[in-house]
Amino acid sequence: MIVYLGSRVIDIGLIRKQARWSFARLRDAEIYACFHGLSMSDFVLSTGHDLIDQLRAYRLKVALTQDDIAWKLGFSPTTVSRWERGVAVPDLRATGAIVDFLRRADAQTERRLLKAILNAHDSRNLWEGRDIRYLGGSQQEYRESPEMRAVVGTSIRRYITGSYRDCLEDRALVAGLYAREIASIEIYGGTALSVTSIPEGHVQMKRLSFQSEMRGIIRGDTHSILIPAAEAPTASAVIVHSWDALSRRP
Repeated sequence: MIVYLGSRVIDIGLIRKQARWSFARLRDAEIYACFHGLSMSDFVLSTGHDLIDQLRAYRLKVALTQDDIAWKLGFSPTTVSRWERGVAVPDLRATGAIVDFLRRADAQTERRLLKAILNAHDSRNLWEGRDIRYLGGSQQEYRESPEMRAVVGTSIRRYITGSYRDCLEDRALVAGLYAREIASIEIYGGTALSVTSIPEGHVQMKRLSFQSEMRGIIRGDTHSILIPAAEAPTASAVIVHSWDALSRRP
């Protein structure tokens, strides 16, 4: 499980001083480009070609057609063909979709992905796909963003399956979301947490963990096991751990 959003979104923040460039809307990027004598294609040209080369290499490696890639990315086969022929380069939305796909396909390492994004000039805060957020800024910026709270909340709701009304709401969980402290959550429950049956005397434990394995990459994982009900905490169904405490390296 990765950190989840809704459909593909690219969040472009405001232009900041001291080379902390990010853009709130695409037209802000165009203003920046004009100011520096660049075209918008310059923003995505180098990163776009690099990603397309890797996308094509992966496609050929696993014997996928351009139609297959187009379907997976949500673009037309003609667009994919133009990318591979060098006639066009991916725009910001397409770049996000390609990065998300390549990461899932494990066609390149996270470090190379992050480097490509940071070199793209188009945004310090690039969101793509349902399952990942790459942040070129600091962890503090990520934790303080409203998107952070929304993304964690969406992740929790997605992984607590069954009817949402039957799922456990806990004040500690809600408070943790707004306090931006969530790094790991353990949820214990019965059938409301599972799409399968649970043996009598047992409960299901779901653990959602968020960690930053390297600067700019936020990874999430989910783990689910059955445990005896007697071993499950009874004071609270949700354990909220401090992000700061868990992010400290030993």
